[in-house]
Order: sequence, then C-alpha cells, then structure tokens
Amino acid sequence: MPEAEGEEKKEETLEVKNLKPCKAKNLKVIDHLDTFYATFDGSNMWKMEKVSYGIWQMCDGTRTIEQLVTALAARIGHNHEDVRPVVEEILEELGKMKFIEWIE
Repeated sequence: MPEAEGEEKKEETLEVKNLKPCKAKNLKVIDHLDTFYATFDGSNMWKMEKVSYGIWQMCDGTRTIEQLVTALAARIGHNHEDVRPVVEEILEELGKMKFIEWIE
C-alpha cells in the first residue's frame, strides 16, 4: 500500500509542475516599513516574510514552478537545485493560505 500512496503523490507533483501560480486577485499586500502584511478583506492580516513576498510577486500566471526557480536562482546568484526546495515550500504554503491560485 505505501507504494500506491507514493505513486499518487508523485503523480500529483507532476500535475502541479505543469500549472502556473498566479496571485489571488482579491489579496492585498501592504508594505509597512519593509514589513509585508496580506489581507483579503482588511479584517484579518497575515505577516509575510520578505522572501515569500518576493516569490509571491513573481506569481503572475505566466511561469511554471521550474521557470520561477530558474529566474530566482539567476537573480540571487544561487544554485538552481538549492533554490528549488525553498520555492516549492513557499508556493505550497502560499497555496494553502489561498494567496495564490494554480492555472493551466
């Protein structure tokens, strides 16, 4: 049974790889003294780390995860393989929070 679960997760990851993250249309991000706060309606706010905010800004719905990783690695001068897990983790968290949407 564990193999089937692993296969399902692998299949799910492959599907997401082809999708493109896009900023949620109704999310507002406020920059207050270089600290970022996200809100949907002004009643609840979440603090965003600077790295998360930078990746969120890149989510314009035109690039895949791989393209985002490549662009970010080039921008900060780090190894592509070192950047990928960080970007994937942040995108996963942004998705859970509904700060991004996945489009084809």
